[in-house]
Amino acid sequence: MKNKKTETAKKTKKKIFSFKRIFILLFSALLIGGGTWFFMSPFGQITLEKGKEIFAFVQDKSNLKLEQVNVEGRVRTKIEDINAAVQVEQGMPIFDVDLNQQKEKIKQLPWIQDVLIERRLPNQLLIRLKEKTPIAIWQNHKKYLPIDADGQTIADDKTVISNVLLVVGEDAPQHTPQLIEELNKYPTVAKRVLSATRVGKRRWDLYLNDVENGIVVRLPETDIASALKRLQEFQETGQILERDLNVIDLKLPDRLIVRSEVKETASPKPKEAKK
Repeated sequence: MKNKKTETAKKTKKKIFSFKRIFILLFSALLIGGGTWFFMSPFGQITLEKGKEIFAFVQDKSNLKLEQVNVEGRVRTKIEDINAAVQVEQGMPIFDVDLNQQKEKIKQLPWIQDVLIERRLPNQLLIRLKEKTPIAIWQNHKKYLPIDADGQTIADDKTVISNVLLVVGEDAPQHTPQLIEELNKYPTVAKRVLSATRVGKRRWDLYLNDVENGIVVRLPETDIASALKRLQEFQETGQILERDLNVIDLKLPDRLIVRSEVKETASPKPKEAKK
């Protein structure tokens, strides 16, 4: 008897639940449809226009005008470049500032990776920048362009960048992140590398200790990691980088070739490079 009552109660609850769902769906459809009809009607259009007028009036009376622009995260981007890109005026209604439009303008600046713009009511605009991080400098003829972590050049040959690798070669930028990633695994070698040159778009020559009078390390086309590991082991066991050598050739995996000679490949001049 109890089981029958329980089953009957469950069926009743299911019916009630179904009726509720149908009612909610019908009410939502009526509300959406009615709202759409209302705003498409002439009376709805008049209401919208009046609403805009009221909003403008309230904004004016509430003193919601732009008085101050704050910029955070700026390191290498010039403030005058940000001002030129944004082009807002003090005293303008703060809600007249198109945040998406201003964001896209700022993102066109060379050093900008990402940007966030917020209104800080009643009268401030906050611009929070995320700038690109230079990992190397690319010497391309007489220009020195920073390279970011994605291997892309940054269109700024005026800003002085220090303590990064100088690279040379037509296709050097796109291959630089991988080179630096491998070098960072072998700090004993990495701390001595001052510059690197792409040879024939195939491989790297590293310049250690001194750009003009140091050691040229010739890396293979493939498996850079193994070559750098061997070089670090030679340094740790035999202090090879302290010797009076000009060339250490690691292009062949089963042998080490060293020479004391005038370097064949011209290296970048440190006085020309940005330090």
